[in-house]
Amino acid sequence: MGFKNATILIIDDDIYVRESLREILSDAGYTALEATDGKMALDLLMQQNIDLLLLDLDLPRVPGMEVLRQVTTGYPNLEVVIISGKGTIQQAVEATRLGAYDFLEKPLETQRTLLTIRNAVDKLYLVRQSNRLVEEIRERYKMVGTSPAMQKIYRLIDKAATSQSRVLITGENGTGKELVARAIHHNSPRAAGPFIAVNCAAIPENLIESELFGHQRGAFSGAQNTHRGKFEQANGGTLFLDEIGDTSLLMQAKILRVLEDNHVNRVGGEQPVAVDIQILAATNKNLEAELKKGNFREDLYYRLNVLTIEVPPLRLHREDITLLVDYFLGQICTEKRLPTKELSKGARTVLLEYDWPGNIRQLRHILERLIVLSDRDTISYLEAENAIKKNGLHIEEAASPTLHAARDQFEKEFILKTLITTDWKILETAKILGIERSHLWKKMQKLGLRRGRREKRLKNLCNVKYTSLINCKNFEFLQYLSIVF
Repeated sequence: MGFKNATILIIDDDIYVRESLREILSDAGYTALEATDGKMALDLLMQQNIDLLLLDLDLPRVPGMEVLRQVTTGYPNLEVVIISGKGTIQQAVEATRLGAYDFLEKPLETQRTLLTIRNAVDKLYLVRQSNRLVEEIRERYKMVGTSPAMQKIYRLIDKAATSQSRVLITGENGTGKELVARAIHHNSPRAAGPFIAVNCAAIPENLIESELFGHQRGAFSGAQNTHRGKFEQANGGTLFLDEIGDTSLLMQAKILRVLEDNHVNRVGGEQPVAVDIQILAATNKNLEAELKKGNFREDLYYRLNVLTIEVPPLRLHREDITLLVDYFLGQICTEKRLPTKELSKGARTVLLEYDWPGNIRQLRHILERLIVLSDRDTISYLEAENAIKKNGLHIEEAASPTLHAARDQFEKEFILKTLITTDWKILETAKILGIERSHLWKKMQKLGLRRGRREKRLKNLCNVKYTSLINCKNFEFLQYLSIVF
């Protein structure tokens, strides 16, 4: 763990201490820099990327305690280890209270010094890793848009995050309701705590109580261990109850009880467990209509609906489509480790004019398909139009495919595209896909992929290698592309 070559600044006016520490650090694989006084140290911090300070407190020009104060204020991710003589031990203890990682008493003992430095560097590594992961999460779940509709959403997110009130987030499928919930969490005082998302509609009725509230060991057949439910897992943070409108009246009553007394009762448990969480809920249903039908409890509705955020469908803020497209192009290419791709003017027009019944989720899905399947740096009008024709089914017109079926379809088309590019050379295709030849054969058999007469005929019609088929002007081949891709 830690940095392979951390840079450590030694700040001490004693040349013998500096030379000794420089030799110890160099032998251990660290890069050592030196400063003879506090002013020189502060100047070096502005010029160099430094990971850790070894700081003497008795320094000329700028005292060590003042250096420490400026470092803890201006460089919060920099670790400081105090090295002090016997006369400054009390100061060293005070320095650790101000934020120093530890202190070492002179004369320095080599093994103790190296152990302290390694532990400090490891801590710094973990903190930076954690910060990087947090930034990656923020970027992945970033909300994009500058339209008046999105500006309104941002203002409501700020209010919800500051007040930590319960929030009901409404909107069609794919509009980004979970993104709103995550934004509230990351901008609230609970940002350092967990964010736990639960899709209430995806959990079988006989398992949802255990999933939400947990269970004790032996509570039912198969309960071999005690299980902490989602409410407990979210303690100190935020619990996002997605598709709350699909829960049963019995489960609504149990959720209501937790909201009233901030305690959960595990299945089979005798003692209630206290929880401190912010509750965010979302639904694509009209809960007021569900109240009238008797499908949703009125008391739970008003408990959840302290603040309401209605996320608009993409067709009502089309001005954000261009920003979303550019953002997703960069994000997907980075995730897939592919060269950056662009959309032609015609392709952009196709995307801008489409109604997007599946909203932002559908937009991202189609862009991902275009990026992965296109051999070109610039995605064409025809590719965009065919992608929408193939995948742009209106939600109310087609049953949603299962995740397994959608994955198989995408895999089939990706493998077929690669096979055509290599002129059905199995070994070459397997290398491009990064799988074994035998594994590719099995996948082809499973997905029903085989070279048919139609493809051979198309190859003869165009009289070119498959790697050049995309340039063929033959109308029959273009029709074939529109069907396959």
